[in-house]
Amino acid sequence: MITVNPMDELKKRFNSAAAQNVSATYLFRITGIDDGVWLTKINNGTLEVEPYSHGVSQAPDCTISVSAEDLSMIMQGKLSAMTAAMSGMLAIEGELGLAMQLVPIFFEGQGVF
Repeated sequence: MITVNPMDELKKRFNSAAAQNVSATYLFRITGIDDGVWLTKINNGTLEVEPYSHGVSQAPDCTISVSAEDLSMIMQGKLSAMTAAMSGMLAIEGELGLAMQLVPIFFEGQGVF
């Protein structure tokens, strides 16, 4: 199991080349041990991650809710994001297409979202 904060792990995995033509704001709602809510802004190959403050932070284009444990399994390749979404372990609010863009950006080589 990944023992670092899940958002720190996502920042390490960020593939700026895969994010060159992406401009979207994602809200990651993580529950469990390393719980929290983070606003993640991807803009043409750049990444910004900040704690989310309702009413203060920018509204997200897409919200992803997942437990820290399930996200860890996805990052380790033990669980596909598609399986997690279909089984209700991962919830997506907003455009599914935006969520699918995250696969090459953070999960290269793990197949289709």
